[in-house]
Amino acid sequence: MRQLALTADDFGISARVNAAVMQAARDGMLTGTSWMAGAPAADDALTVAHELPQLAIGVHLTLVMGRAVLPPRLVPALVDAEGYFPRSPVRQGVRLAASRAGRDQLRVELRAQIERCLAAGHTPRHLDAHLDFQVHPAVFPIVAALAREYRIAAVRVPRDPLRPALVFDRRHAARKLAEAAIFAVLCRRAVAIARAHGLRIADRVYGHHQTGAVDERYLLEVVRNLPEGVSELYCHPGAAAGDDGELAAIVSPRVRAACDDAGIERRHYDG
Repeated sequence: MRQLALTADDFGISARVNAAVMQAARDGMLTGTSWMAGAPAADDALTVAHELPQLAIGVHLTLVMGRAVLPPRLVPALVDAEGYFPRSPVRQGVRLAASRAGRDQLRVELRAQIERCLAAGHTPRHLDAHLDFQVHPAVFPIVAALAREYRIAAVRVPRDPLRPALVFDRRHAARKLAEAAIFAVLCRRAVAIARAHGLRIADRVYGHHQTGAVDERYLLEVVRNLPEGVSELYCHPGAAAGDDGELAAIVSPRVRAACDDAGIERRHYDG
C-alpha cells in the first residue's frame, strides 16, 4: 500500500496563498492544509475552507516569524511589545529551552491557536508548526500533549529522506546535509513521544529539504519512487511572487496521471 498526503502550509498568511490553496484543492491533488491562526488572512482562510469539506485542516502552530493570538501581556516571554515572535528560530529555541515561564506561556498560546480553529467550526486533523519548529525538544512534548487532549489524531514529524533531495537537486547541498543531521536527532525523539501519546505520523515527509522548490519535476520524482507506507509531501502554493511552480505542480495532469498509474492512494495521513 502506498499512500500520499499532499499538504499546503501557511494557509491564512495572505489572500494570495488562500486562493492558491483553494485552487490546489479544487483542481489538483491537495488533500490537506495547515492553517496559521495569527496570520493576516487567517479568518478568511477558514471561511472559504467551508466550501471544501473534504480538505483536511490542521493547525500550523506559529512560534517564530509570526504574531501570537494572545495579547503580549499574557505571553511576554515569547513575543515583543507588539505581539510578534522572533524571526530567528535559534533565538526562540534557546529562549524556550532556558525558560520554564516561556514553556508555560507557549502551552497557553498554542492552546489558543487550536481553540481559534475550533471556534471557526473546523476540527483540526493534524498539528505541525511553521518552519517545522514543532520538533524542538522543548516544544514537541507540549504539542503531543495538546494533540492528545484535543483528540487530534496526527502530528507531523518531518523525516524527509535526504537522498531524493540531493539526487533531484544538488543546490544547497551543504544546508541539506546539515539540516538532515540535526533533524534526524530531533525526529527520533519526536517519533518516540508521538507514539507514546498514541498519535499517527507519516512514515516519511517530503518537502522539508526542498522547501520553496516543490515543482512538477520534484513531485514526479517523488511519486515515481514512492516507497510502501504512508507518506506526506508538504508545499507552499501561492508563496512565489511570480510564476507559481508549486501550485502548477499540484494541479499538473502529468503528476495526477503518474499517481494513478502507480496506484498511489491520495488521502490525509491521520487515518
